Amino acid sequence: MSAIVFISLTATSQSNTTANIIEGGKTLVELVRVFKMPRYAMVQQPVVEKKDSCAIKSITDFTIKNSTANPLLVSLYRRNGNLYEPGVLSLKILPKNQETIYEIKAGIYKMKFETEDEEDEKKLFREGEIRITSCENIFREIKND
Repeated sequence: MSAIVFISLTATSQSNTTANIIEGGKTLVELVRVFKMPRYAMVQQPVVEKKDSCAIKSITDFTIKNSTANPLLVSLYRRNGNLYEPGVLSLKILPKNQETIYEIKAGIYKMKFETEDEEDEKKLFREGEIRITSCENIFREIKND
């Protein structure tokens, strides 16, 4: 009887040892697979460049502050080649106030600033061209020189 108990204990310990060796072999094979995996398989997804909506639409905001004592009439003419487009953007800005034109298309504009006195007479105050680029958000303060 003691021989049967000894053989069964030895067989049980051998199967545990065999199971441990098999599990250790499986773990070793998995580790080898991880280390032999090509580097390009572990590369992250390519980063997609995000563009702001103002860059996609090619627009910007244009703010004008009137620091003069008289109302200011602002006219913007968009240049198209050597001519100006027929649509004129115009604003009347009261003294010590500011106004913003939102989502203005990028391009070259002729700006015309006129002042209005008590008799409602318009006088050319300043005139020139400006290049407006997308996402720039321009701010101009008009003062009496």
